[in-house]
Amino acid sequence: MENLNVYKDLIKRMLTMVDAGVTDSAPAAYRQPSSVYTDPALFAREKATIFKDEPQLVCFSSDLPEKGSYFTFDDLDVPVLLTRDNDGKVHAFLNACTHRAARLKEGCGKTASLSCPYHNWGFDLKGKLRAVWEEKSFGAIDKSLYDLVRLPVEEKYGMIFAGMHPDVKVSVDEILGHMAPVFEMWDLGATRFVDQHEWKLKTNWKLALDTFCEGYHFLALHKKTLGGISIGNTSAFDTFGPEGRNHRLAFPNESIKRLKEIPEAEWGMDIFNDFQLVHFVYPNISLLVSPVSIEFFKLYPGANPGEHRTVFRSYVRSTNDEKGWDGNDPQAHFDFICKVVDEEDYWVSANVMKNLNAGMINFSTFGANEPALQNMHKAFLRGIGTTPEEAPVGKVGAVASC
Repeated sequence: MENLNVYKDLIKRMLTMVDAGVTDSAPAAYRQPSSVYTDPALFAREKATIFKDEPQLVCFSSDLPEKGSYFTFDDLDVPVLLTRDNDGKVHAFLNACTHRAARLKEGCGKTASLSCPYHNWGFDLKGKLRAVWEEKSFGAIDKSLYDLVRLPVEEKYGMIFAGMHPDVKVSVDEILGHMAPVFEMWDLGATRFVDQHEWKLKTNWKLALDTFCEGYHFLALHKKTLGGISIGNTSAFDTFGPEGRNHRLAFPNESIKRLKEIPEAEWGMDIFNDFQLVHFVYPNISLLVSPVSIEFFKLYPGANPGEHRTVFRSYVRSTNDEKGWDGNDPQAHFDFICKVVDEEDYWVSANVMKNLNAGMINFSTFGANEPALQNMHKAFLRGIGTTPEEAPVGKVGAVASC
């Protein structure tokens, strides 16, 4: 049973904000240098550090639902194969046969063992080489030297994190910090996958991610889709994990105002319908949690600073699969989210990138009312070994002097 007190505390915070017409804020506005979206050298360092050396949230436990399940992951140019062995434990490997590096599996599914499609070498679900086809003619080898290349992985709270090389340290509790009990109560391992959509967009990955991290734009950009549902420019902001680099934003819906007339003692789990929860998990994950669904967005850098790829996977987290929180069935809800992101959030992001590429906008300004953006971008710079520095004071469009 989920902890009702978690939602009550958020509701009380947001009701105070709504009454006062305020929002959780940073101390002041912050000028972010536009170069963080366009600089090829900085972009290369991001790919070599925060994506290569940091644990990645690959999937949920429900994507490996039973013994013998496998799941492939190719989003970061490292072919990863996840398996759940006959003891129920999850393993991560390079998706490559150790004979001649042929790919072992595609997509996801269930299998009793792993057989290479090239020369029929056989491995068990723990990555051990068990059979060399026509071994007599192949020649004697020490099979223990040919086990699959193992990658670090940890499964906890219904989530599976993996490293993209063997030396990455993976600790889910360290990643989540004090928010771990909240993630645990959602039982993400019991979710059911609905559908997946991918965007390949000509915009920087961080610029696309920005659209998930503030509610200042809600009533302008989303007037036709969220107008009358969300209260714009109001959110409860919390950080968690190492150096507070992850964050959670709670956005109140208009319906939250009804609770002013209802004693707190009478509040039930239905209060979760009165706000929206959006989490950023460093370095590239946005998780939108509602009473019955999880919207799982993974954003990845493309070939150059002005390209990125988003993978969106939607899950039902309720035993009632017939209706979503907005009254639609899960597939209709998925389609609605895709439409809003595609036609509103990512439409804006792509156009912003075009303007930044013109080279006349030397900084973007994150308002005091956009604390998550300030926190997230400073974490990115620290992650590549750079001290965050605010852009110099000057007129937008002015050419900086040396």
